[in-house]
Amino acid sequence: MKLARIVPVLAMGVLFLMPTPAPAQTNGADNPECLGTQCGRPKEEGGGCGCGCGCSVWVAYTDDGKTLSYTDDGDGDGKSDGNDNCPFSSNRGQEDDDSDGVGNVCDNCSALANLQQKDADGDGIGDDCDPDPDNDGVAGASDNCPLVPNPKQENLDGDAPGDVCDTDDDDDSILDGNDNCPRVQNTDQKLPDDRSLCNVDRDGDNVLDSFDNCPALASTNQHDTDQDGAGDPCDPDKDEDGILNDKDNCADNANTDQADDDGDHVGDVCDARYCVVIDPQHPENCLDPKSPFTVHGGGTLALKKGEKVRLPLFANRNGVAIEYNWTVTKRPEGSSSVVENPQGAVTMSRHWEYAYVDGNKPTFTADQDGDYVLQLRAKLAFDDRAYPGRRESTSELALQVANESLSGWNCSAFPATGGGLALGAALAALLRRRRRS
Repeated sequence: MKLARIVPVLAMGVLFLMPTPAPAQTNGADNPECLGTQCGRPKEEGGGCGCGCGCSVWVAYTDDGKTLSYTDDGDGDGKSDGNDNCPFSSNRGQEDDDSDGVGNVCDNCSALANLQQKDADGDGIGDDCDPDPDNDGVAGASDNCPLVPNPKQENLDGDAPGDVCDTDDDDDSILDGNDNCPRVQNTDQKLPDDRSLCNVDRDGDNVLDSFDNCPALASTNQHDTDQDGAGDPCDPDKDEDGILNDKDNCADNANTDQADDDGDHVGDVCDARYCVVIDPQHPENCLDPKSPFTVHGGGTLALKKGEKVRLPLFANRNGVAIEYNWTVTKRPEGSSSVVENPQGAVTMSRHWEYAYVDGNKPTFTADQDGDYVLQLRAKLAFDDRAYPGRRESTSELALQVANESLSGWNCSAFPATGGGLALGAALAALLRRRRRS
């Protein structure tokens, strides 16, 4: 098969190879919509669970529906994360009234273009359309420091900016940080007879305002992480990475991409421990590559009776041979469901999730409403060099089956008979961490 170019694609823990668009031709291998002689317009199907708990999208590039890849769809709206203008808020229609590249459902100013989505007071209303951006009780249009709380509106020199955001409070052309008497005009820097007028410490942190990098908020240690002249307590983005402190997973270290490979809500650049969180409900039950061999069955999944799911297998070792066995250890009264293809071996993994061999994928179909527990027993085919003799591990997958959607759950991408996954919390963290490339 001849293709213009082949690139690897990470898809639900499995690495696929798929063609990338080449210069458009009429037919055959040179057509970007073709796989060999099979051609068709690319389409995406699946998703649609609307629960924001992690799903996948089936991407087919051929008229006969041949599956080329699976891709992440964190909000389950049928749009792959890379092409979704709200990757973590379901919006199948992709509406974007202000054309700023951020969909209406996740846009903090949906009627006004604001790609950066800045929100100084963290109230969910973007600065560009918030009547009181700093939430100090003074409307932004009348606020002499609209992005820094200052309800008293103190303004010594009567110019446009209030004292808390004015770099020259006394308007003597000498910036406060260099002014030996920042509250008294003395362009010649001669001290007044009453020097107490110069010893001003408004925030009571024992650092005089003339030397204080945050004169309105106590900052005894004078930390200024990004060295921009504004002390950390009064700097809404103290690492200057474009992510406000309260939303930054590494507030003291610049990381615009917010990369969090292990999904523990601590950014990679400041994370002291790498331990992959599979089940957000139990983050302590994570996969630590430095620990003995451990498997994880995915945590909890909600689904409807009769819905078939493929059972996930995660481990704290990548690319090793693992023998596995799935069994049902708890079921509701009247149920006789069993795991199909419960035993086998896997060797291929991507980001701690293993891919089953085609034709031997463990699946389960619940035949009664109620709670099920499926046990995963796994064994390394060969000894672990780091922990000799520690080759076995056990985990569980809890299934909550009901006709009605369960609160916060019931995430199903599409039936496993189509080759896909129907997973809930088990995949949420893994999908969400791939936010930006």
